[in-house]
Amino acid sequence: MPLDSNSTTYHDLISVQSIPPLPVTAAALLKLAGDPDVEIGDLARAIERDPGLTARLIGIANSVFYAPRRTVVNVHDAIVHVLGLNLVRNMAFGMAVTGALSTDACRRFDLTEYWLIALGTADLASGLARSASPPRSADPDATYLVGLLHNLGELLMAHLWPTKFDAALRLTADGTSGSLEEAERALMGIDHWAAGAFLARHWQLPAIVAEGVTRLGDPLAAASDPPMVRMLRAARKWVVGVTAGHVETLRVAGVEEAQCEYRSGAFLNRYDALTSLAGALGAA
Repeated sequence: MPLDSNSTTYHDLISVQSIPPLPVTAAALLKLAGDPDVEIGDLARAIERDPGLTARLIGIANSVFYAPRRTVVNVHDAIVHVLGLNLVRNMAFGMAVTGALSTDACRRFDLTEYWLIALGTADLASGLARSASPPRSADPDATYLVGLLHNLGELLMAHLWPTKFDAALRLTADGTSGSLEEAERALMGIDHWAAGAFLARHWQLPAIVAEGVTRLGDPLAAASDPPMVRMLRAARKWVVGVTAGHVETLRVAGVEEAQCEYRSGAFLNRYDALTSLAGALGAA
């Protein structure tokens, strides 16, 4: 749902009192994101200026989900031996961005589930992008970044309107009272897709983030989705189903059925490890 620039909600959103600035570490990583020749040392130093982010990233690299062959003790090792430069850059940026928003006051908001959906969508969709056949392929790294930030609007709503967002979550908890988006629009004037796209533009994140979130929030756009959004939409739907206990067959246009089965099977094999990882991030 587009956000009307004349609406009261819009002016509430852009007020300095409402939205915190983009964190310093995220701003530094954003500059590096635009440099295709960024050096490992430069990236590691930018991350290590933030001790909390450094600890979380090293914890991720040492997690069962990534199963390193040896213990990772610093960001450089996480890049070289486990995650790779692009994944570390995207993951560190995603965590730095989301760290600016507090959800503590929204009782029903489950931060572990947030990270499970974000990480799961990013991991599965980027894997599908690697498996897609041209011309229906997409950049796996860009796909991962958008997947990691696609539900950013939920954090913003929990941060800005914890009581109203809590009410929206309560109304839709049993699945019998309409969609979460409908409840959000009724109570807050916008849904989390519009809020996420707005925040991405407000913080001047890569344009592909706001564009991806906007399309994901528009079900009518599905028929004309570009490859990246098609993979993100399919991955998110499938991952949400898995978290709810419904494992269905994954099918994505442009990706062979055998590759879909391989990617979904690999995801399920690591699902418990991903749940533990999301729990650690949710508790951080």
